[in-house]
Amino acid sequence: MVTVVGIGPGHPDHITPAAVKRINEADIIIGATRVLAAIDTRDKRVVDISAGLDGAVRAIEENRKENVVVVVSGDPGFYSMLKTIRDRLPGLHPDVVPGISSIQLLFARIGRQWQDVALTSAHGRTLADLDKTIERHGRICVLTDNIHTAPAIARHLTLRGIDGRAVAGENLSYEDEKIVDTTLAELSKLEGFSSSVLYIEIDS
Repeated sequence: MVTVVGIGPGHPDHITPAAVKRINEADIIIGATRVLAAIDTRDKRVVDISAGLDGAVRAIEENRKENVVVVVSGDPGFYSMLKTIRDRLPGLHPDVVPGISSIQLLFARIGRQWQDVALTSAHGRTLADLDKTIERHGRICVLTDNIHTAPAIARHLTLRGIDGRAVAGENLSYEDEKIVDTTLAELSKLEGFSSSVLYIEIDS
């Protein structure tokens, strides 16, 4: 049996009891180094797949008859490894245990609802793709990456004459968590915030 378990944004406090139960029952745990560090892997066979998704798929395929738990950050259903597993191992049909996403945590931190916010990711996308989302929605939330960082996205939008509220959250749930609640113009002047969460409210 293979189960994909979301362990939340990173800190053990945000791992659900359902996730802990599946992890405790596992024979083999597969995950990236940072994710594995957040859980108890004692007495488990551990496969670190930080080197890439090919290793993850291979490890799942080789051990699929065991009780395998693939641990991922955030929620498996939102820009996570679940899509890769289903695409590359179409006959697998893994169980899925949801987790708290970093987006949920950011909105909790700023005390805002997010049911009408457009959600997207910068991973594997261009700024032109983000432009299309921004043109259709006044409120968006973006998972950023090392190329399209929160300040880089802010600079791109500022150059297009777009401004508004910008909230960037980095290392959410960790001791070095950092959140700035500012404007796109001010965020564009900052550095860092690579793999972070960026919430934007466009001025009307």
